[in-house]
Amino acid sequence: MATLYVLNVPEFAPLLDAVTTESARTDAVGDYLRVTSDGGPLVLERARVGARDAVWFSALTGGFSGTMTRFDKAVLQLEN
Repeated sequence: MATLYVLNVPEFAPLLDAVTTESARTDAVGDYLRVTSDGGPLVLERARVGARDAVWFSALTGGFSGTMTRFDKAVLQLEN
């Protein structure tokens, strides 16, 4: 299961809107939001939200599980 943890503060909210994986689920875990995908990769597309560089390139600071297969200016992709 690919999982991304996002600090639950307004500055990181755009990351949740960038998730394009239809099977993704979000739930609260302490001070973080956990975004998971059981059915394939977890994909976030920056173009959906136009996140600032500081937010986009800090997307992984909350932690993740799975394998990062892509992380560049446009896409963040985590796989099981």
